[in-house]
Amino acid sequence: MKILIAEDNAFSRTLLKKTLAKAGYDVVAAENGDVAWEILQQDEPPKLALIDWMMPGLSGIELCRKIRAIDSPIPIYMILLTAKTDKEDVLEGFAAGADDFIKKPFDSGELLARIQVGQRLVEQQALLYCLIDSIPDPIYMKDSRGLYLGCNKAYAQFVGTEADKIYGRTASEVLPNDQAKQSHMEDLRVLASGSAAESEGWTKAADGRDVYHETVKIPYLESAAGSNGMIGLSRDLTRRMEMEQEMRRLAVAVEQSTESIMITDTEGVIQYVNSAFETSSGYTHEEAVGRRPDFLKSGKQSQEFFEELWTTISAGNTWSGEFVNKAKDGSLFIEETVIYPIRGDGDRMINYVAIGRDITQEKEIEKHLRQQQKMNAIGVLAGGVSHDFNNILTAILGYVALCMNAVDEDTKVYGYLKEIVKAGDRATKLVRQILTFSRQEEQEFQSLELQPILEDSLSMCLTTMKKNIQVEQEIDPSCGPILGDPTQLQQVMINLCTNASHALSKEQGGTLRVELKQIEVGRSDDEDTVVDLEPGSYACMKVSDTGCGMPPDVVEHIFEPYFTTKKKGEGTGFGLSIVHGIVRKHRGLISVESEEGIGTTFTAYFPILQEHTHTREAEETLGAVDGDGRILFVDDDAAILSMGREMLESFGYSVVTATNGRMALETFKKNPDAFDMLVTDYSMPEMNGHEFIRQALQVRADVPAVLCSGYMEKVEGEDLRELGNTLYMAKPIDWNELSRTIGRFIEERAP
Repeated sequence: MKILIAEDNAFSRTLLKKTLAKAGYDVVAAENGDVAWEILQQDEPPKLALIDWMMPGLSGIELCRKIRAIDSPIPIYMILLTAKTDKEDVLEGFAAGADDFIKKPFDSGELLARIQVGQRLVEQQALLYCLIDSIPDPIYMKDSRGLYLGCNKAYAQFVGTEADKIYGRTASEVLPNDQAKQSHMEDLRVLASGSAAESEGWTKAADGRDVYHETVKIPYLESAAGSNGMIGLSRDLTRRMEMEQEMRRLAVAVEQSTESIMITDTEGVIQYVNSAFETSSGYTHEEAVGRRPDFLKSGKQSQEFFEELWTTISAGNTWSGEFVNKAKDGSLFIEETVIYPIRGDGDRMINYVAIGRDITQEKEIEKHLRQQQKMNAIGVLAGGVSHDFNNILTAILGYVALCMNAVDEDTKVYGYLKEIVKAGDRATKLVRQILTFSRQEEQEFQSLELQPILEDSLSMCLTTMKKNIQVEQEIDPSCGPILGDPTQLQQVMINLCTNASHALSKEQGGTLRVELKQIEVGRSDDEDTVVDLEPGSYACMKVSDTGCGMPPDVVEHIFEPYFTTKKKGEGTGFGLSIVHGIVRKHRGLISVESEEGIGTTFTAYFPILQEHTHTREAEETLGAVDGDGRILFVDDDAAILSMGREMLESFGYSVVTATNGRMALETFKKNPDAFDMLVTDYSMPEMNGHEFIRQALQVRADVPAVLCSGYMEKVEGEDLRELGNTLYMAKPIDWNELSRTIGRFIEERAP
């Protein structure tokens, strides 16, 4: 330890130096107070000083005062050497800052003992300072006036100053204004009350960082005279608060997540579930925690499935797949789930987390889309087959018609031929029904009658209906036409009839009834008054059954998407919602009445067209028209070509034939004015009917034409505007209608 000796007497200075050096101390001697003060300004000054009271220049008392004014965390321990023994002199020395004094002449043993006491105090202060300064938490000390006595490095860094420059300064000189006022008032309350105070909150450091401090302020007795001071200790909890906020944000995100989250221990016991789990499963947090997930099993997945799952996650790997789970109410739902392990210290697995997304509706939509794709595929297949099949029917019915013309009506052969015609008509309707039902594109509304749509739809349903179901129909032939899409209306009818047949039990069967009549809404004597319909004429269609019926809560939701009373896998729940949409699209209304054990009745209303010029009965009375004109008839089917020529000639027309469009065009170009009408098939090799008519119109712009096809949708896909007033006719050809059409065209163009 380095000791300073400030003594003007050379003998005493030498004696002190030898005594201390012999005791092992590092000694620095000064012959007066001024030299001693200069030594104390050097780097690493002595920590203990022996100061003579009476010295020339700077006296010992004055030197003590100057040393005590030094702002040092470890004050110099000062021992006054004096011959004075008066009490007043001793008190003056202590007041000047001396820690001890020795009366001259002194005993060397006493001197060394007092120096050892001072050394211990200096070392203790140094140790205390080192401990406080090494603490990462900000610490500061203040006197009873609220002035800083010192601080550690952490506090100096927090307030943006140097630790050795804080002594004697006020809070307003160290801290920002608002922060200084608050801190100073808290310090004064602690000093006044003499009791500790605790506080915590966000504050701002000198570098601009927001920090969260937990602060304790403790009063202490500064001196034997009763002067108080205080110590302030702040714990930086910023990282902990940030983690807590992060955990709170994470907790909120987990709770508000739309995906189901489950946390289990390594044995599979549930420790946590979020709100989405409660929503999808129906089980509350309290009902799920503490149980294994087995209560969600639906029985749809095998034991091997779950064994493979546990093998995967037990090995520390992530598992992903789909669960078919059973909710609390017994309903099944499908979850797309990922399960992954959570590892703790030493890479040890401590938990499993399962994140699941309810894809039940997605599966239903996917199933519906697959059904739609299947129906599209059926439509494409039916369209491809229909062309050839309609060609065959055209030939069959055409030749039968020729045979009937050659046979007397009262013979058995004529009756047989008539039955063939009936069978052919049924085959024609069947093909058209399949094509109509499978069409997916949007159709333009047209004037149509519901009678044939109901009859055809019911005919289609009868082929798949149980034999013990009795079908009744009451269709009013005088019900007027409506504006609509035949494809969509047929879809409505087939759906309602199919649902009605499903409602009838397989064992007992029952009755399915279809009705159609025209009603007047808004008349006082009308029994079928419907509040939601505007006054006027409506086609009222009813489909009823004597089946199981439905309770009121089911009827309330019957037209909602995805809602179905059928078992899993028997229906998508889209049918009646589509029916409702189609009816509303036709400016109509559909309602349902049902009673459990009695049956169900669906009633649909469609507004009647106010103006229509002809009826179906009038059309059916029209017969064939005898013809007079020259026809260019084109078809790649030899049987149809031969039969068609003979049929048209039987009506009185002169016919020239061609087996494809290119040959027909060459024939037409040779003498364009020689033909009154072009009748051509659409689908032919080398040049189709559409292209043939287009090029023929370039040769002669006013030539009329009829384009025929066994698959009209292909024809409708062409740009038909460039063909002018060309008419279209579906195969199998109605030869009487074709004859009337040709006759009208020729008559209209006659001079």
